[in-house]
Amino acid sequence: MSRKKNAPKFSSFQANGALPEATNPNTDARGEKVDAVKKFSSTKSVANPYQSLSATSLSRVVTKKLPENMDGLVQYYNHIDAIHATSFVEKCRVLAHANAIFRYEGTRDGFRKEEGGWLEFVGRIGLSQSQVSRFVSFWNVFGEELLVRAVEEELTASKLAELLSWPEDPRAVMLEGRTYQVGDGEKTVYEMTREELREVKRMLGDRKERRVIEQPTKSRPVKLRIDFGDDDPLLKNLQERVKEEGSSPEDIIRLALEQYLR
Repeated sequence: MSRKKNAPKFSSFQANGALPEATNPNTDARGEKVDAVKKFSSTKSVANPYQSLSATSLSRVVTKKLPENMDGLVQYYNHIDAIHATSFVEKCRVLAHANAIFRYEGTRDGFRKEEGGWLEFVGRIGLSQSQVSRFVSFWNVFGEELLVRAVEEELTASKLAELLSWPEDPRAVMLEGRTYQVGDGEKTVYEMTREELREVKRMLGDRKERRVIEQPTKSRPVKLRIDFGDDDPLLKNLQERVKEEGSSPEDIIRLALEQYLR
């Protein structure tokens, strides 16, 4: 008999619990299966972070459609804050979106008049301005792909904050898995402690400053222009000297400088 369309497979239950193996080969097979199902049904289910959300809230989270008003932004942030498995990256996204609405010149005045100001929003979600600014910077600098990777690599927010002021392009550093000398070995930014990140950042900053100082300055040729009046006695004197010495007219400037230096 074929399985009905969309009917759950037995393998879908294996994540939450396993059916016990038969212990008595002489027991009726059907009765044993019934007992196994009863035991499976009585096991404690895995906590679902989405089950407390309303249908509207769940729809927002699933579709990732960001609200465009104050109340909607606050509610969406609070829903995301309750779901720890996805909260970090999505927090960065929604706060960067809110920041753009509140701060963008084309929308901020009308939005503030109808919905309220940025400080009011920050206060309603229970964060400080510095915390919100950090989340916004994370999204604007690293983007979703690198933030997801940072979570997978267990790169904490405090370490990400160190990378915001990295002397090199932090995106390239993370994407390429670039390594740096730390102690007796080499490490990527994912592998370093916060103290090691600070030490390497300081070293890179010092190296960058030294390159700027040691870079030779190229001398540029200076163009000199001297204007004489038509009846300028100095010009007439120089023209007579050029004729006497058989020099070219271009030598007038040289003679003028020589005379000036004397």
